[in-house]
Amino acid sequence: MIRRTALALALCATGCAPEEGLTGENPVDSLEQAESLTEPSEANAIRFLEQATFGPRLANGVSPLPIDSVEHVVDVGITKAISEQLSAPRYTYDGTTTSKDLGSQFFYNAVMGKDQLRQRVAFALSQILVVSQNGIADIQATPESEPKVALAGYLNQLSANAFGNFRTLLDAITRDPAMGNYLDMVNNRAFDTAGKAIEPNENYARELLQLFTLGLHKLNDDGTVKLDANGVPLPAYTEAQVQAFSRALSGWTFASATGCPTKGRSNPADYTQPMVGCDVNHDSSAQTLLRGVVTTTGAGATAHLKEALDNIFADPNLPPFICKQLIQHLVTSNPSPAYVSRVVAVFKNNGSGVRGDMSAVVRKILEDTEARGPQPPLSLYATFGRLRPPALFITSTIRWLNGTMDQTADKNPGGKLNSWSKSLGQDVPRPSSVFSYYPPNAPAPGGNGLLGPEFAILDTATATARANFVHDLLFSSTAATNGIVLDLTPLPADPSDLVYWLGRYWLHDAASSNLQLAVYKAITDPRAGSTRRQKLAIYLTSLSPEFQIQR
Repeated sequence: MIRRTALALALCATGCAPEEGLTGENPVDSLEQAESLTEPSEANAIRFLEQATFGPRLANGVSPLPIDSVEHVVDVGITKAISEQLSAPRYTYDGTTTSKDLGSQFFYNAVMGKDQLRQRVAFALSQILVVSQNGIADIQATPESEPKVALAGYLNQLSANAFGNFRTLLDAITRDPAMGNYLDMVNNRAFDTAGKAIEPNENYARELLQLFTLGLHKLNDDGTVKLDANGVPLPAYTEAQVQAFSRALSGWTFASATGCPTKGRSNPADYTQPMVGCDVNHDSSAQTLLRGVVTTTGAGATAHLKEALDNIFADPNLPPFICKQLIQHLVTSNPSPAYVSRVVAVFKNNGSGVRGDMSAVVRKILEDTEARGPQPPLSLYATFGRLRPPALFITSTIRWLNGTMDQTADKNPGGKLNSWSKSLGQDVPRPSSVFSYYPPNAPAPGGNGLLGPEFAILDTATATARANFVHDLLFSSTAATNGIVLDLTPLPADPSDLVYWLGRYWLHDAASSNLQLAVYKAITDPRAGSTRRQKLAIYLTSLSPEFQIQR
């Protein structure tokens, strides 16, 4: 049964089209109508929390209402809820030897943390500006774990700058020693030990342009690709420009109390401080960057880094490239060109003449007409939504069940959640490559050109693992043994009420009659047993395409 249910997921690339008989409010049928739907209706609040947190949760009588609860968002509205999340205290990662694995820390905070929106945005950024813990060497001669120290610092950089300016973030990740090690920015010298000029490594320069800022092709402000007269995509940069950026970014090494090394040499690894620019190992010649901009002849490593990053930050490709991916990670895999264009306009100018204001960009993504309302606009429904990636599928399920994490007595609930996530194809924070856990341009299977990034890691094994996770969570002692405490008492006992409750909350009033009938028949079958009824209803609902596809 587990395998048959799980494999059915692969048949649905973007979820099912709306049908007659939806129990809740109908999808809005125009953007004009959607503009009035920032009202804090319950379904709208739940949909917002799916986008802005690691899963909605009910307050269940807790007072005062938690800021990440459905009841609180209904009470204060979307706009104020965003403002509260923007100012929530920030969670940080601990890289010391006595702390738990970073994946464990991630899942603990994803379930329990108050800074839900910041951590959701930081998680999205970690999948765009990629560093993997697997790419950092552990130096056996030192007592600490360099991969853990390095990634804790890097993830803290992302969360610290998640609501700041993208230009500041770009500088922070470029100087970060974890990124420096992962993509060869650190110890990237323009001279060998004999003082002879050599070509610097191009790795960071290439990925900085291709994956972190611009993409391969020139884009319109709405995210669509620009074409030449023959219909061929225009390149966003040239090979010569990659080489120019590699020279402009040369000369950086690990920080050291002794300062910069001699020509052609490097400092030992230090992942606790930003890298330092050393002119002795820097190519100080002028370089022609994007749009014909030329760096200053004879300038040092720090000055050239600023010129290089300023050049990229000002490029017209950066706003649509970054904004579309943020929308994909938070709201939908296939945002309309108009949606992308509206968010890009805010990236270019936050209303006060500031470019790259991430708090304004995030707010616009979440308040946009396509994101708000009880359901997506009817005209976009068939192409709207995203497959919940493993981490979010797991945390959403836990949070809906009022889950808490008990770390006493050497229990490691976050570690168990990450082991489940790994079996589903997402080991945090260990993406398999610089392309992250899955590429942003991966097609949806059978989607006729639609994107479905998360489907790149959905196969027979990982689809089955989704079902096995829910089964283990509900029907075995695994959760309790590992300190994962679930609370099913708010769920109704009556079968009809239970089906309605799951449709009202888990599917924000958008459960199809087919799903409701299937769940009802299953839980009222005498073989189900009254004591397993609630768990069986949760199991079936969580594995339905209607829940698997976040809309």
